[in-house]
Amino acid sequence: MSCLAVDVGNTSAALGAVSKNGVRCVEHVEGGIGNITDVEKALERIRKRSTIKGVILGSVVPNDNIRWIKLLRRVTGQDTFLVSHTAKLSVSIDYPKPTSIGADRLANACGAVARHGSPVIVADFGTALTFDVIAGGGVYVGGVIAPGLPLMTDYLADRTALLPLISLKGRCHSVGRSTEGAMRIGARIGYRGMVREIIAHLIDGLGSKSVALCATGGFAKWVLNGAQMPFSVEPNLTLEGLGRIFDLNCNP
Repeated sequence: MSCLAVDVGNTSAALGAVSKNGVRCVEHVEGGIGNITDVEKALERIRKRSTIKGVILGSVVPNDNIRWIKLLRRVTGQDTFLVSHTAKLSVSIDYPKPTSIGADRLANACGAVARHGSPVIVADFGTALTFDVIAGGGVYVGGVIAPGLPLMTDYLADRTALLPLISLKGRCHSVGRSTEGAMRIGARIGYRGMVREIIAHLIDGLGSKSVALCATGGFAKWVLNGAQMPFSVEPNLTLEGLGRIFDLNCNP
């Protein structure tokens, strides 16, 4: 038996079946609920391969929540647990305005502590690049928000006459031998530098050298591969964290 976990981001949604054995049947839908046909197909594929016992939704797009809840009810026949800071979590929160913490960041924190204990820092390479800091004792204390990699490259293409929109994939050479190659180096290597500086700043603030680092999000592997930073890259961390929250709140 699994719960259906749905992680709604600004540009896409991830869906998967989560059980004590891990995350299975992961589906990614660009456009999220705006691409409702693909969402319905993804849900049907998951249901064919898993027995769903409940549904949990973590969303950073509040205006879409009602549409998601209605769709999930229609397709699964079950009510949806909506994640917020008021839910039972596997971390405690020491933060001035907990209402402003995104559901994805709460899920990442819960997933990271389950895997690594604390202190731990989570970097999520999505539309925005977020860092979440969980201090010793499993206390969520805050983090950092920076522009996501696509925002940086899209902005260059939008605001310049000669720079193209590039694909954030492929190899980076030592020197750019084309406009695209030069931009790709700037994106990947420059981004690594930002990540390295932010991590050093956060670790210094924690006052501990034994801090676990984990990364998730669509661009984590591409940015960090070969960067020689001790990150554990965990693509399904958010869904896994949602599963943890479901167990705490819906499996008494």
